[in-house]
Amino acid sequence: LAKTLDAVVEDCVNAVGVDVNTASPAILAYIAGLNKAIAQQIVEYRKEHGRFDNRQALKSVPRLGERTFEQAAGFLRIQNGS
Repeated sequence: LAKTLDAVVEDCVNAVGVDVNTASPAILAYIAGLNKAIAQQIVEYRKEHGRFDNRQALKSVPRLGERTFEQAAGFLRIQNGS
């Protein structure tokens, strides 16, 4: 049941996307290309540096490399971004 639920949540998150400025690490970890560690890094970076104004700003997050960025960026939303 847990595996099925995880698969459904992952499908929904990747279909709809998530706001990178408000999402929890648990939700971010469902984004294609991200894992729990990188999701936590995104949230820690956001807490320390403030909201992300655009997707390119995600490249400043430690451990989020170019390949990961390319996989995840299309599923990450930024409300009122530049």
